[in-house]
Amino acid sequence: MRSMMLLVLMFSVTSTSNAQLFKKLKEKTQKVLESKSESSASNSNQNNASVSNENSGGEKRSSQQPDTGCRVVFSLAEGENFLYDESKILTQNNQLHYSFVIQNKKYEYFLIDNGSRTGPFKEAPIKSMQENEEGNSGSNNDEISVGGDKQDPVALQYSKTIGGKLFLVFNGKNYGPYDHVAKMILSPDKKQFFAAVTIGAQNSMMAKMGMGFCFIVNEGSVKQKAGTGGMSIPMKFSVSDGFKHAMLTVMNQENQKIISVTSAGKEAEADMADMYSGNSSSTFVSDKGDIISVPSQSPTQVLVNGVEAASFKVPIKSMNRLFLTPDISRSVYYEKGTIYRADGTAESLSGALFPRVVTINKETAVYYFKMYTNENGGKDVYLCKKVL
Repeated sequence: MRSMMLLVLMFSVTSTSNAQLFKKLKEKTQKVLESKSESSASNSNQNNASVSNENSGGEKRSSQQPDTGCRVVFSLAEGENFLYDESKILTQNNQLHYSFVIQNKKYEYFLIDNGSRTGPFKEAPIKSMQENEEGNSGSNNDEISVGGDKQDPVALQYSKTIGGKLFLVFNGKNYGPYDHVAKMILSPDKKQFFAAVTIGAQNSMMAKMGMGFCFIVNEGSVKQKAGTGGMSIPMKFSVSDGFKHAMLTVMNQENQKIISVTSAGKEAEADMADMYSGNSSSTFVSDKGDIISVPSQSPTQVLVNGVEAASFKVPIKSMNRLFLTPDISRSVYYEKGTIYRADGTAESLSGALFPRVVTINKETAVYYFKMYTNENGGKDVYLCKKVL
């Protein structure tokens, strides 16, 4: 009897111990399952966030349809990416022309030129193409160094002293004489030039240093004086995109005013703050010879020869995103997925790559690119158009 009771007691203890063990195992299993569920949810959220981030950068999943009016122009293989600083979009013969440089995982470069792919190259080809087209090293920097050691290398290359006087010798012809050549810019085909020169001053020393009567000259008949009245100090010199006009900015020595003058005779007073704001591209000359500027103190405005021609609701932070139309009052500004019009209206244009406003056959439109991931893991690049 005693043995039987002992056996029942042992069974009872064992059953109690097993029950406690099963309970602990059940609790532990439940925690593991909850942990896996939380981890799975976290991964799912991360994946969704990743897709969202991709889409916000202009890349769409293949399940989504491109915008109306878009067409595939080329494709990127898996591991290939754009070099955004090596892009070129312009019009040639009244048609849109584009070039991009692609880099793969092997650091090889390919040139996409209107949809045609060439390569591989050891170096990015568009940069070298642009340098060859510009034909000079001074066109990227419009500043003029007066009386310093940093003389314009292009001006030095074509300057020649003949009979004790300074001339520019260009394509076998002599131009001058001048007292000083501050800056010289060649056309892409090297058949034309614009130069900022000094002819006369209070004394010969000042004239040879470039401080005197400043002019814009070219290989033709242009001889446009910069500034009225007395002598000036040349400060900046640039040309229009189509190499049709040049602009010279000077400081008048008598009243210390900053004056910009173009080869077309257009003139506007500049602000000293704009001269030293570090944004040299905020003032430029158009192919019509007009002075286009965005004042640093009122960056929502676009001025033409000093007079307001357009105004936006947001400040213009990047001149590369400001697209001027033949009618300046219809110009647009693109920023963070939104097109802002000068008439005060705005329109969403998210995910656009390399947007550019182009007028072709009298039709003004925003041309841009979009990327959509295809089934092979590559990216189809679409060319899109939105008529303004």
